[in-house]
Amino acid sequence: MQRAENISAIILAAGLSSRMKTNKTELPFDSNRNFLQKISEEYLNFTCKEIIVVFNTENYNSYIDKGLKFNDQIKIVINKYPEKGRFFSLKVGISALSETCFSYIQNIDNPFVNQDILNLLNSNSEKADYIIPSFKGKGGHPILVSEKIIQAVKNTNSDDVNLKTFLNQFEKYYAATNDKKILANINTFSDYHLYF
Repeated sequence: MQRAENISAIILAAGLSSRMKTNKTELPFDSNRNFLQKISEEYLNFTCKEIIVVFNTENYNSYIDKGLKFNDQIKIVINKYPEKGRFFSLKVGISALSETCFSYIQNIDNPFVNQDILNLLNSNSEKADYIIPSFKGKGGHPILVSEKIIQAVKNTNSDDVNLKTFLNQFEKYYAATNDKKILANINTFSDYHLYF
């Protein structure tokens, strides 16, 4: 198991949201917090070493224009080419890390991350190159990746890489949970209304 202060978190929020046509970071999670605030709060409470949020330019400007604020401990980076996809966003996020370390990879479209899930992944961190939470055998989010994977992403010259295919070359471990919300993937307003 890793010490929390040796683990970073990269929150991927640079997608074009073509199906939802709205900035997912701003979606209400509850009466006090949007998706990004809820997710960030979980990683702050976990006392991660660094928390990096990868925005695209349009989403970042929208967030700022609405007067929404970031915690001072969060580092914001901009993916200027969101059309290149999730792997490129991950590379942008990794390039902002102060050092290579274990890192949670968190998608903005699953805001249900919680301390139990973060602890579950961390408690299994030594079992494989990356750890996936699973519900009834089906993998979900977020995932915890090792320094080996972080370094491999840094060393990959191509941007046109499917993240799932890239990860398949590494050893993975499924950490079982009874939390079905790890499977959530909110890409449309219909998806949103299933939970909110």
